[in-house]
Amino acid sequence: MQNGENLRFEVKHFHKDGHILDLEVSGCLVHLEKEDLFVAFHRNVTERKRSELERKVIYEIIHSVTTTSNLEELLKLIHQSLAKVVYAENCFIALHDQNTGQFNFPYWVDQFDPIPEPDEMMKSCTAYVFRSGKPFLLVPELFQQLKEQNEVEQVGSLSPSWVGVPLNISDSTIGVLVLQHYEKENVYSEHDVQFLDSIGSQIALAIERKRSEEELRESEIKLNVILQSTVDGILAVDSNGKVIKTNKRFAELWRIPQAIIDSGDDNTLIGFVLDQLTYPDEFTSKVQQLYHSTDEDLDHLHLKDGRTFERFSAPMVMDDFSIGRVWSFRDITERKRAEEEIRETNLLLKRSNAEKDKFFSIIAHDLRSPFNGFLGLTQIMAEELPSLSMAQLQDLALSMKNSATNLYSLLENLLEWSQIQKGSIPFNPVEIQLRLLVDEVIALAIENAKSKEIEIGRDIPEEISVFADRNMLLTVIRNLVSNAMKFTRKGGKVSVSAKITDDKNVEIAIQDTGIGMSQKMLENLFRIDIKTNRTGTEGEPSTGLGLLLCKEFVEKHDGKIRVESDVGKGSTFYFTIPFGTKPKEKESVKNEISA
Repeated sequence: MQNGENLRFEVKHFHKDGHILDLEVSGCLVHLEKEDLFVAFHRNVTERKRSELERKVIYEIIHSVTTTSNLEELLKLIHQSLAKVVYAENCFIALHDQNTGQFNFPYWVDQFDPIPEPDEMMKSCTAYVFRSGKPFLLVPELFQQLKEQNEVEQVGSLSPSWVGVPLNISDSTIGVLVLQHYEKENVYSEHDVQFLDSIGSQIALAIERKRSEEELRESEIKLNVILQSTVDGILAVDSNGKVIKTNKRFAELWRIPQAIIDSGDDNTLIGFVLDQLTYPDEFTSKVQQLYHSTDEDLDHLHLKDGRTFERFSAPMVMDDFSIGRVWSFRDITERKRAEEEIRETNLLLKRSNAEKDKFFSIIAHDLRSPFNGFLGLTQIMAEELPSLSMAQLQDLALSMKNSATNLYSLLENLLEWSQIQKGSIPFNPVEIQLRLLVDEVIALAIENAKSKEIEIGRDIPEEISVFADRNMLLTVIRNLVSNAMKFTRKGGKVSVSAKITDDKNVEIAIQDTGIGMSQKMLENLFRIDIKTNRTGTEGEPSTGLGLLLCKEFVEKHDGKIRVESDVGKGSTFYFTIPFGTKPKEKESVKNEISA
């Protein structure tokens, strides 16, 4: 796998308590200096997978109901579909006969117990579900409690996991659907109960239709229950283009007037929705293609208003012949938005890692420079010490001191930058006499200025004070003065001046008569990058940390920093800082909080 290459896949996570989670993993490989890291995000898609599977089971049951006339065969197909979602090795359906008061069992699959004869089963758990008309998840402790209350008794083999849901039609219960596991506890969850309960009403409708031999009427009831209870928009069209059925959600998603729905013509519906689609030609082409196909299909539709629909289509088949198609539409706009956010996060992570690699490479270069200076100077001293004059020794010592000063400044900047990235650098603004602070910086720089024969001065009115964090302001002035001296020729001048602006801030200027900068340099001046150096050549590696810290610290004080420069004529850095007394607006905020 290549560095920065994105990877996405799905895995199953087997939890120690027996639960299985579907996880979607996305990430990329990052090569660092000493180790390789795989940075990944994972998202739990178990519910989505489960939802998709449940939808497919509902479609299968719809298909079974519309194509199967035999009750026993229908119940067998329903059982096979349920087993795709929940454990259903032991499954039976008990129907209540109102005339006899007994339960009979039109469908029975069990590992141990034979199919019972019709019986009232008054103290069975099945009868308890029938009486309550509510789904029931039974565990051993609850069974014992109901047994002590004389509500139930043991009927058949003992099962530690048992779930029963009523088969309801409107306000009446016609029977019970039961699933059980003879070996394990906690096999079924509340989610399973809810799913089975939603399927229970559909099963009940199918059974009632078969029992009453009113297939057409009961099929319509069944279809309506399913269609109106789903979050999907459903459209069923026969092979002649006649609309068989739609639900309310379909009309809501596509904002179709009832008059057009009532037309019952698929071409009329298509004509209405085309103006809403971003790619209408692709839509019509795909529709025509699928009407001549027996394949299932899943794709996405993009609407002009920004919504995204997931479209699922499956053929309606009877006696091996296609009689039309069922179309399902689901609004997945929010899900797609979340996926896009994850994609953007991965991209940002990749870019961040690339910037880190570049950063560390440049830092290594900048650290190497002063160390090389030390090595070169010490080599000279080791080889030529006896022949060196006192003046030459003083020059060597001064050069070594300058290298040490540069190295110390770089390490200080690195430390401060690290604290910024962690968000741990303190910010304690106080009133500061600006002239005294500038004199402190100049005092440290004056010896280096003498060695380069550079004049350094300042023009700071004594009465000017600023309201700032002392360490940050000291870093800004020190870095800008050091930078100015670095690029000022022998015999040049560096000066620090200040004035009070019209908006009651203090503007500080650090001016030099050095080599100046091009427009390209000015555009990339406050970036950590390999950029044009101030001698005009391309590609000089530099961290830019000193200037970047200046920008960060000035902005921390709600100030701004700018540069004016001409090649060969020098540069001037200007930055603003609050005046010596605490700003009134900040005092006002504090007073409001205190109040």
